[in-house]
Amino acid sequence: MENPADYFRRKLTDEELIAGLRSSPSHRVCREAAARIEELSGVSVPKPEFIERLDDMADERRNRGQ
Repeated sequence: MENPADYFRRKLTDEELIAGLRSSPSHRVCREAAARIEELSGVSVPKPEFIERLDDMADERRNRGQ
């Protein structure tokens, strides 16, 4: 098993970074950062279903306010 010092020394892959950001689904900024990294890198990491629902609800709230 990798020790914490080695973990922080190595560079995370795009997939690991996206998955890490999505591990905090209550933080919209993390979900948006993950989506932006996917867009820029061309890497596609499937979203868990509950994150899709959170994004849809946020979009609905945003559209009602306009």
